[in-house]
Amino acid sequence: MSTLMSEDVEKRRRLTKIIAQVSRLGNYTLGRAFEREGLPISREQWDVLVMLWDKDGRAQQEFATFLLKNRASITSLVDNMEKNNLVTRVPNPNDKRSKLIYLTRKARDLKEQVVGIAEDAILSITKGIPLEEVEQAADLLTKCLENIMEYDESILEEQKGE
Repeated sequence: MSTLMSEDVEKRRRLTKIIAQVSRLGNYTLGRAFEREGLPISREQWDVLVMLWDKDGRAQQEFATFLLKNRASITSLVDNMEKNNLVTRVPNPNDKRSKLIYLTRKARDLKEQVVGIAEDAILSITKGIPLEEVEQAADLLTKCLENIMEYDESILEEQKGE
């Protein structure tokens, strides 16, 4: 173990490293599972599809908020989904400056197959972990996410004051 930081901080750093590794490898693995079936869908595109299957016709800002991504990243994500005929943009009747994102027939038709692939991947990734522990881990990681967002906000506030 490194002696760069105190033992307590090193143990906490290990958690943050594992979180990053799980996220990176989980995203990569899910993307490969879709790719294996000939589906051009990334992990982030999967999240967008799930949101649209739940409620079609969403503003891009909803995806940015959920995925914690900036507007440019979401625009690029939706552009790629549009190129793959998964979504289409339609002018927002309530705000001419924005567009709503809708599923294409292709994306609606792929729902069952895509959800099945994702379920298999999620079950494989969490294999051997009792549901109670999965829920505890989700609670722990939610607290970490809240702490990150709070810390980031304090940095932004500090920068504004400079």
